[in-house]
Amino acid sequence: MKKSKILCGILALAFIFSGCSTGLKEPSATTLETSEITAESTETEATAASSETAKAPEPFKFNPHVHTNLISEVFKDEWWESFYNMCDAMREGKDTFKCLDEECFKVCTNEVIVGSLFPAACSVVVGDGYENGTGKLKYKMDKDKFLERQKAFELEIERMLNEAIRTDYSEFEKVMGLYAYMCKYFRYDYEPLDGQGIDDFSDYACLTKKNGICCEFAGAYSYLLLQAGVDATPFEGDGDVGYHGWTYVVVGGKGYHCDATWGAHGENPDTRLTLQYFMMTEQERLDSGFKKETVRPDLIWPLVEKVTSEFPATDTTFKPFHNFLYFVEMDTERNVVVYEEAFGDRFELNYGDL
Repeated sequence: MKKSKILCGILALAFIFSGCSTGLKEPSATTLETSEITAESTETEATAASSETAKAPEPFKFNPHVHTNLISEVFKDEWWESFYNMCDAMREGKDTFKCLDEECFKVCTNEVIVGSLFPAACSVVVGDGYENGTGKLKYKMDKDKFLERQKAFELEIERMLNEAIRTDYSEFEKVMGLYAYMCKYFRYDYEPLDGQGIDDFSDYACLTKKNGICCEFAGAYSYLLLQAGVDATPFEGDGDVGYHGWTYVVVGGKGYHCDATWGAHGENPDTRLTLQYFMMTEQERLDSGFKKETVRPDLIWPLVEKVTSEFPATDTTFKPFHNFLYFVEMDTERNVVVYEEAFGDRFELNYGDL
């Protein structure tokens, strides 16, 4: 990682606003409206209630095969199978995996790719050569300890997902729920980077310790979204506010910029969550102090010069959020986000089926 990224932390805090508790409102149970209560209607209601219970969404389970189309220029479609073979091999403590070719092997075992898409293995399990369709792996820690590390990580990812959102949420609801969760429970890390290892500075460290600097926040938020089935990737930019990282998300086929670092609550989790930096357009991101030529995907920064794709963010649906307003709750039954001004006047934004 680039050590210059730490500059974003000090400068970005000047923009952080306090926020409220997560406030996600679940749908109410379905009831039958009857003008006369009879034994038959009571039985019908009981059946309906039982049906509602049966339809409760399944909890999230860890997905070792997260996928993003946003890196398709540097990570070819045919490479994903090899990458997933590698992830499965790591989860089982194997030393080899079936791999398409040597070029694919080099990209699959790239530290940044592994750190972003299979975080617990970053710098702990590394590529050890390719030969005749087989990629080799080297474990830089005791293999049994790595397997324990991976299992604990998977359980923690499941816990966070199930605490923050539900599997039947829409894309937007997952993006909103995880943003509110991260901004409330994750803390900015003011400790110096010098001398720290992968367990102190990485997406893995941020996800397990719940603290980090901006590029770690961006990677952690992206990874949780990918686990939830929402396409996302870390972004970066430089400008008046210094070097900084955030997350680019895709909702309903449209791109948006979300900055969990500048939305973070700080040391008080019970203060209000600002929506100033949530679901921003590209122009709003540039207006907040970044040079257009420096704004680009960060997940693949060792290979970023190969990227020519555009990452548009032009939809202004969520612009009402960006006038220093605060999140109150998300009502998933009515598909609205309730937000308020500093002095308490409340408003609603209907996000429809996004």
